[in-house]
Amino acid sequence: MNISNKKGIALFIALSLLLLISIGIIVFLVTSYNYANINESNIRRLRAMTLAEAGINYAYWKIRIDEDDGGVSPIVYPCTLTPPISVTTGWTIQVYITEDAEGHKEIRSTVTYPKTTVF
Repeated sequence: MNISNKKGIALFIALSLLLLISIGIIVFLVTSYNYANINESNIRRLRAMTLAEAGINYAYWKIRIDEDDGGVSPIVYPCTLTPPISVTTGWTIQVYITEDAEGHKEIRSTVTYPKTTVF
């Protein structure tokens, strides 16, 4: 057997190993990127839910203050409130209060937020 044939096999094995390592690194990087995006989406969704709950609590407070002040500044239903909550750019919060004929109030809180961030 000739020595030059052995060098060719070693080169083929080295290139194959380099290709496998490169594919492994690419898979790792893509998985890390996707994991970061999923976590960012979950954080935004949780923040939106927390803001919506804060809006509902604000509406409860407004209704209680309205009932406690003896009608000095009554709320006219249906109404839309914008809570004095500081939110970042692109985020909005709206609270809707409606009242039926029996005096039962329904509160809905809506938060809109950007779905993606450009890096």
